[in-house]
Amino acid sequence: MYREEDESVKKSQRVVGFDCAEDEHIAVLLDSEGEFSRRSSVINRRHDVEELLAELILVIGPEAQLVVVVESKRSHGRVVADVAADLGCGVRQVNTVALNHFRDLEGQPRKDDEWDAYLAARMAYTKMRGAREVIETTEDERALSRLTRTHSRLVEDRTQHVSRLRAVLLELASEMLHRSWKGPKPNSKAMLYLLERWPGFEGLERARLRSIESILRRCRYGSRAVETAKLIKKVAQGITIIGEERSALTLELDLLVRQIRFCNESLADVDAKIARRVERDPVGQKLLEMQGNGPVTTGVLLSELLPVARISTEAQCATYSGVTPLARKSGKSLHNDKLIQGSNKRVLAALYASGVAAVKNSAIDRAYYEKKLRGYAGHPKPHVAAFIALARQRHKLIYKLMTTDARYDKEVLIASHLDRIEQERAAAA
Repeated sequence: MYREEDESVKKSQRVVGFDCAEDEHIAVLLDSEGEFSRRSSVINRRHDVEELLAELILVIGPEAQLVVVVESKRSHGRVVADVAADLGCGVRQVNTVALNHFRDLEGQPRKDDEWDAYLAARMAYTKMRGAREVIETTEDERALSRLTRTHSRLVEDRTQHVSRLRAVLLELASEMLHRSWKGPKPNSKAMLYLLERWPGFEGLERARLRSIESILRRCRYGSRAVETAKLIKKVAQGITIIGEERSALTLELDLLVRQIRFCNESLADVDAKIARRVERDPVGQKLLEMQGNGPVTTGVLLSELLPVARISTEAQCATYSGVTPLARKSGKSLHNDKLIQGSNKRVLAALYASGVAAVKNSAIDRAYYEKKLRGYAGHPKPHVAAFIALARQRHKLIYKLMTTDARYDKEVLIASHLDRIEQERAAAA
């Protein structure tokens, strides 16, 4: 009976796969049996995409629904996905990695636009795991998602610039990177102020100590400013690189400092915008009450996890978040665990960071983490496994806050935690 219903659903739907690009999209329509029917190309303009989809709707007739398959609802596939939704078509999204694996299985040695559009349509037609229905999101969730993704990119950029700054300082003044160095760290405000005032430390060896001390006091060095200023000036006097190479290093350091400063200012602006959006969201207000959840972490959960929580069970939502103990293993990769396909690494990172912060501020979370840490003794990375286990437990509470009217109550959690301890002691006795 189930197979007959499944086949009837397939025949009432006609699938068209899109391989989207900047200038032109390739579309491949399948027939009712899931085989190649026709190929079309369309310029990446909303009007042209509307005409193509309207033509395909007329071709398949009123008795069937057109299902549009894209690799992403963002970037290249944004116009196609939006037009398909406006015309009442079903919209599916295929995982890029899964599509690449499917291409290898089909024996296609290289990427081909028409072949990729056909394979994407086949994945949706056969309901492979790499193809899923596009999750509907609100305008506020989409805006918050873009802000949190921008925040992640800015953090990555700043990390790269700081790493490069450390590499240049290692050549110019290696003492500043030694573990015994008591002066400002390479990524500190004091170091940035010093490099802005004396690019590449040129002229710092002749500067007055009071000038250096004033910068350090701005960074709350207090009584340590005098000794630290002497230490910095001594290092500057010991720099041996001169001439054209010193000028090149000075230019590179000046550019790196500007880039780090720009990232810091941009992050402050993005943080403020994320915080404002999260604080006025009803679910965001509840999540902020949980220890370990800051505005950025909550913003990721609202924009990436909440849309899935609305239509999924807690277990399905946890699998999507990547906090369930599932892995992909096959052949030679038996000893290399990887997350299952379809998990959201941004949500996993947010839950992990939230757990790390909660351990520092919550006795309940710290007790659970320490219990799991003892249980994972002998694990290659017991602290990572323990934090993921904590994230799994916190996910249950987050899911409940997202899908019900419940609010976070620390006292209730403490009482239930103490009751559980008493029950364990009674059982052990």
